[in-house]
Amino acid sequence: MKNVSLSNLPSSVRRDIEHIETAQQVQQLSLFVESKISNAGLRSPISNTFVGYDLWSRFIRHKREQVPVSEANNKVIVSRKVSEKIDNVLYEGVLEISPALIRGKDTDYLAWPSDREEKVERALIRLGAQGKIVKISGRIGERYAIVFTLRELQTELKSVSQTLSVNEIKESLIILKGAELSMQYQEIDGDIESYSESRMNYISSIHFSGASGKSTVKCIAFLNEVMSQQIEGLTYRSYYFDRVQSFKRSLSRWLALRLYQVFKYAAVGKTYHFMLVNMSIKFGSITSEKEIPNRLTAIRRDMTTTMKDFIESDIIESYIIENVKDDSGVIVDYKYEIHPTERFCDEVLKLNKQHKARLAKASAALSEGAQIKE
Repeated sequence: MKNVSLSNLPSSVRRDIEHIETAQQVQQLSLFVESKISNAGLRSPISNTFVGYDLWSRFIRHKREQVPVSEANNKVIVSRKVSEKIDNVLYEGVLEISPALIRGKDTDYLAWPSDREEKVERALIRLGAQGKIVKISGRIGERYAIVFTLRELQTELKSVSQTLSVNEIKESLIILKGAELSMQYQEIDGDIESYSESRMNYISSIHFSGASGKSTVKCIAFLNEVMSQQIEGLTYRSYYFDRVQSFKRSLSRWLALRLYQVFKYAAVGKTYHFMLVNMSIKFGSITSEKEIPNRLTAIRRDMTTTMKDFIESDIIESYIIENVKDDSGVIVDYKYEIHPTERFCDEVLKLNKQHKARLAKASAALSEGAQIKE
């Protein structure tokens, strides 16, 4: 990564910055960057996923419409239930997605983060995992940011056959900055319960400098609180960026990422189970069980296509579907049992080793720092 200095950052943030540190200078960021984890046996390219946060239905599926403000409904905030168990901790609550306000020439629009914005967000974090991430201190406090050009982000998208124009990428970044997440949930860890409520943007802030519409425009994107906290706490996990993001279908990309995150003990002979309706709600293709009578055939068809994607890409060997019926004998759901391939199990094993190596390195650095202070 080229040296980052005030001279090559957008002028809109220069006056608020006093100090810039790269991934080579900051322990948490050096661990976030893939090249800094040794002896893990991983093949490139990999990226990082934020535990829990990336599993929630933060994006509006299969839509990329922008609605003129004057034509918007009275209710524009999309509300979704959250129910997720991660590392034996249960999270239950409500997630709300507020649209971004996009300025038009004659009309302003409301835009919700969609599959396109998810692609851009994944590619952005991938750039961070390549080392284009810095720690910035000043009047804005201490914050993590990714420094890049639109061309670099466009190239990263192209590497997994996702083609977006410079204007589309810039618009997606603006939507990620403008859209807001509201999360209210109970965190249940055994007998201990706690309540959390927070509001944040997908990207805390975004700044551009350079000729408008050119791929050489320089950008700096400040990460939001969840991403920053997981980088600080080393609670993120790595995954194979190309394996996940090369799928054409958003469901295949999301579910593959989920498997790398939650199927942490995958082994040949072990299986992973899920209910179709519940998984579709988690993904965001349906909002509640009330939609099932009209959508069950469609969501099963989508999952069948995703299972074919996984078999062709050597993630699963096979899968079994079991009908779930109500008291009157009508099929209301399907239970899926998937059997991982040896390749996928080996990948998960290597990712687990990498995660342990990261934690061990952080612990050693902490012990060394304590000894120096003594």
